[in-house]
Amino acid sequence: MRILLFISSLILVAGTAQAYPEFIGYGYSSCLTCHVNGQGGGPLSDYGRALWSAEISGRLFYSKTTTDEDMGTQSGFLGKTELPYWVRPHIKYRGIQVRRSPGSSQDTTKYYQMQADAGVTLQADQDGRFVAVGTWGNFPQNYGQGEQGTKNMLAREYYLRIQATKTWWLYAGLMEKVFGLRNIDHTSYQRTFQGFNMNNNNTNGISHAEGVMLQKIEDKWELTANYFIGHPRDQEAYKQKGFSAMGEFEVQNQGRLGASVFDAKNDLQKKTMYAIHYRQAVSKASAMIFEYGSIQNDNAAPTNNRTIGSYTLVQGLFNLTRGYNLKTTVERYNEEFKPEKPERWKYSFGFLMFPLPRLELRTEVINARDFSDQRAADDSWALQGQIHVSL
Repeated sequence: MRILLFISSLILVAGTAQAYPEFIGYGYSSCLTCHVNGQGGGPLSDYGRALWSAEISGRLFYSKTTTDEDMGTQSGFLGKTELPYWVRPHIKYRGIQVRRSPGSSQDTTKYYQMQADAGVTLQADQDGRFVAVGTWGNFPQNYGQGEQGTKNMLAREYYLRIQATKTWWLYAGLMEKVFGLRNIDHTSYQRTFQGFNMNNNNTNGISHAEGVMLQKIEDKWELTANYFIGHPRDQEAYKQKGFSAMGEFEVQNQGRLGASVFDAKNDLQKKTMYAIHYRQAVSKASAMIFEYGSIQNDNAAPTNNRTIGSYTLVQGLFNLTRGYNLKTTVERYNEEFKPEKPERWKYSFGFLMFPLPRLELRTEVINARDFSDQRAADDSWALQGQIHVSL
């Protein structure tokens, strides 16, 4: 059974943060507060950059005379140097080092490049009603299907965003498909089996797709609908075409209940997913997230078989001190609701750290087990570390 990890403490380059659904603990319930894309991921807005520096990242390497406001003013692409309002470059690197079966005869360690992107956000007006985003990156050699450009720079995203009214947003172009909570951990069962891990290499095609997205954001609720037609660099057989939607509403103070639906197909497979999810702040800068979903895969000829399974994600992020958080996760996945089919369980415990603005480090210990009514495999252990740096 595959499981991961250990961390290498390098500082490389990277560009805009992924979505952090646990940041509801800071009082930010909508991703649009910090991100250009209202579903999270991709470039940060100016406010998001400043917030990361002035509220989320640690102060250990700053003098006591440096104020939070000073840190916020240094959060631009060129630090304190202010760029014209209409242009915001971004660069991103994310890597992971995995050590499997530490201390055993099968002890192996490998570093994986997950992401190396660069792009730009262009703004037609100072209010940000008309925005264009483009991000390109080099896909690792071992990812991808067919001739989708794994040896070359590949478009991660490019889209136009229009604020039609105060609460309505329209997006058109290449974007990540909408479904569930955008968990930052691309090694999780939730991301992997949904088909949304960073560089997907199975019948789902690439995790980003061209399409349109309509989003309604109110103080107490939001709703997003997404129609997509696949990534242009996927081979035609892998292009996933379909519809998805996600909604959330506030059920109590800093607590949001949501649901998602996804229905798409290509020449190889039809995929239907449903999920319920919940996010709850438990204290300042700390939160719990939960997601349970079902996944139905209808495979095309020659197999013509159907599998219906499910997954569960429970994750807690608990702030220890500014910039340093304890992270613990329990995950479960089963491909089919059959007694003879194994369930996969994964338990992780570690730290999510923002020691400096633009820098994220993660290190975790992971235990995984795989069992069914008929057999049980030995536990596997791994160490995992990730690095993410943003400009």
